[in-house]
Amino acid sequence: MQNEYTYTDMLAYFGVTTAHPGGKNITARAIDLLPIVNGMKIAELGCGLGDTAHFLATEKGANVYGIDAHPVMIQKARERHKDAFDGKKLHFLHTDAASIPFPDESIDGIIAESVLSFSNVHDVLKECRRLLRPGGFFASLDLVCDPAFPIVEKKEYSSFYGMKQLYTMNEWHDLLKSYNMHVQHTIEENPANLPAGDIPELLLSDDVPLKCYEIMENHITMLEKNQPFTRYAYFICKKDDQMNLI
Repeated sequence: MQNEYTYTDMLAYFGVTTAHPGGKNITARAIDLLPIVNGMKIAELGCGLGDTAHFLATEKGANVYGIDAHPVMIQKARERHKDAFDGKKLHFLHTDAASIPFPDESIDGIIAESVLSFSNVHDVLKECRRLLRPGGFFASLDLVCDPAFPIVEKKEYSSFYGMKQLYTMNEWHDLLKSYNMHVQHTIEENPANLPAGDIPELLLSDDVPLKCYEIMENHITMLEKNQPFTRYAYFICKKDDQMNLI
């Protein structure tokens, strides 16, 4: 039986160092809004090849735990950033974002770039609410779909990327609020209005499956076809235990 490969597999085998929309630019803008101080304990969900986690550990002095469920991603992250391990501030864990082996209220902040749409969003947000200390921050970058996104095209889009849900801006705000995440800032971007960004560095595997090249080609076509109905936003939130619980 032929192996089935996914969009995430393609990113892992190609070793796309900055796979999330907006790239390093939107990450830097979000980090500038976060109350990060030396020694703060931060978890990055879906860390990929670990560049954001590495930056937070080496430039901000945070104790960072990069978390990813894909074994190739974690392997490449550990190899790429092995020189930073001596400082004991950067760690990579191969585990699911909905089941992280840390005690309750033990994390000061959580960052998730292009994670929630690909996950069981309720399980992940419950886990984030459990992990975050009172007043801790949650920063999430994700796709925002237009309410007018045609149903057939929307289904095709979510199926190709393996997205479990596609939300509008209002739906994201309502969802985050329901898990005690008070949205303090929203950075919105429309890819159609942005200049071409930097081409991300690739750390190719020695054995990239042929199917992954096909997925990359289809990915470019899918983005262009559905650009009028998709944009993205970085939600900067503070955990507020006074909000209503589910």
